[in-house]
Amino acid sequence: MAVDLHFICKHGENHRRLELQRYETGDWVVSDATADEAIGGRVYLHERQDEPAWHGGTILGWRAADEPERKVFTYAVDGPFRIRCSGAWGREKAIVRR
Repeated sequence: MAVDLHFICKHGENHRRLELQRYETGDWVVSDATADEAIGGRVYLHERQDEPAWHGGTILGWRAADEPERKVFTYAVDGPFRIRCSGAWGREKAIVRR
């Protein structure tokens, strides 16, 4: 089962470009198991819960941040990413299993 991750990430904050079409998210509280499941799924960065994502792509991998419960995801921009989240939001994230 693929897992898509939706995060509230203000445009231009908490993500960075690694190389052409490859980016890294900020750090988010996600379990190791969910992070592993998300590889091959998609990440979407939203300004607000009720708006389409402004950036996103296919998740290539993850690494632990300074705090072990927080993860940083590497993703490749590919395909459409201007979608709305179809799942239930927590405070700053939604995990959608499809």
